[in-house]
Amino acid sequence: MKHKKIYTTIFVLALILCGFLYFWFFIRTVGANTIPVITYHSIQDENPENNEYIVETKDFEKMVKGLSEENFTFLDTYSLLNIIENKEKLPKNPVLITFDDGYKDNYKNAYPILEKYNAKGTIFIIGSYVGSKGNYLNWDEIQEMADSNVIDIQSHSYNLHDLFEDGENKGKTWLSAKLKDESDEHYYEKIKNDLIWNNNLIYEHSSKFPVALAYPGAMTNDIALQAVKDSGISIGFVGANKRASSLDNLDSYEIKRFHVKNNSNVENIIRFLHSNNR
Repeated sequence: MKHKKIYTTIFVLALILCGFLYFWFFIRTVGANTIPVITYHSIQDENPENNEYIVETKDFEKMVKGLSEENFTFLDTYSLLNIIENKEKLPKNPVLITFDDGYKDNYKNAYPILEKYNAKGTIFIIGSYVGSKGNYLNWDEIQEMADSNVIDIQSHSYNLHDLFEDGENKGKTWLSAKLKDESDEHYYEKIKNDLIWNNNLIYEHSSKFPVALAYPGAMTNDIALQAVKDSGISIGFVGANKRASSLDNLDSYEIKRFHVKNNSNVENIIRFLHSNNR
């Protein structure tokens, strides 16, 4: 009898766990009045080292095509900022597609697909990388995309994306941590000036002033956040989250995003992104 009770308890617990897992992976969605944001990095078919942030072109097209067929509303950062500032109602099933770093394949592979399906995307560029490395965008490509109204160009800092390689801040970005013996005042000015410089470069080469920053490495702090605000940036994006940000209690400088990787299930992501706003 004792063993029977144990087996029954295990069976019930297993059913509960299965039910929870089924809900989590097959029923749960981002929920109403939320801002679903998905993030890519590189879109290409060459991936010999199996980098999880390199997504094949066919899988990216599968995502955009699926979102289009499901009648998602494609946002850009300017339309999102307008919704936030003017307290407008979100459209039904909004989605913001973003790309970090500004890889050249965003122009070669992602941009034509977005254009094909009448979709939109946002590229967060590292200003110091533009035109200086073969696998990053140049300013002519950036201008062309910005002029198309398919892509809007936003900031990923000018030169604060790299990581500390040693010391107490090892693994942190140059934006998210101070140099050794650096004062708070100097640190603040360094970040603000870096972002202002990047803002001006983007405006010069896209004819649109950037309003958004994707924090390098999704890391920030109070001093950095104040510098971001004082640089003219209006909204900030973090990453690698399990939930979407809600308009009901939104921190516009910490809007959540979902990273899409090379092993992500496209159909499940599309299902999950439904917010069913009315």
